[in-house]
Amino acid sequence: DARGAGQRVYCNMNSAAEDAKEQGNACMASADYVGAMTSYTRALSFAPKEASLFSNRSFAFLKLSLPARALADAEEAIRRRPEWPKGHFCKAEALRAAGLHEDALEYYARGAELDPSDEHLRSQCDASRLRASAQQRQERLLVAAATGAGLLFFALLALTDGGAGHAKLVGVAGLGAALGALAGVGATALRGHGRRGAVLPPLETNDAFV
Repeated sequence: DARGAGQRVYCNMNSAAEDAKEQGNACMASADYVGAMTSYTRALSFAPKEASLFSNRSFAFLKLSLPARALADAEEAIRRRPEWPKGHFCKAEALRAAGLHEDALEYYARGAELDPSDEHLRSQCDASRLRASAQQRQERLLVAAATGAGLLFFALLALTDGGAGHAKLVGVAGLGAALGALAGVGATALRGHGRRGAVLPPLETNDAFV
């Protein structure tokens, strides 16, 4: 009857999705990340609400160095299963790949809160804190180096003027330091914008991309 036919279609759809997922897993195991991405997309055509398929495809995108697409699928996995730690882990991994370590830490921590027994998530929280701290330290050093370079350059310019007095030398050096600091801050901001830009939502959906 019609009810039975509907049930058979439903089962076949589930079987087709599972088969495509297994093909994707096999592709991942053999480092065929394009094949994995394609297989997971095919699985999603049969099971468009399955969070695990989004998380798996997110990982495939990550292996292909496509963090924006990885992030989009991770966020969809979270939307489908908000209490699932793996979705938050996938999002953290995409953010880490883009160099957004403070943001990544937030989602590693969320995953760890949802599953306190997951040692890998806890270790990633620790590693992410270290990466974020190192990044901040590097940015401070960049600003300090730019400040020092500006000070030295302008001081040397002032010294080439034999008539420059002490007050003028100090003033010119201070101007150089200020301009150098500004350049350093600007360079740091540009780096940050670049990292943010790497995970902007793609214009083309992941399904269409494949």
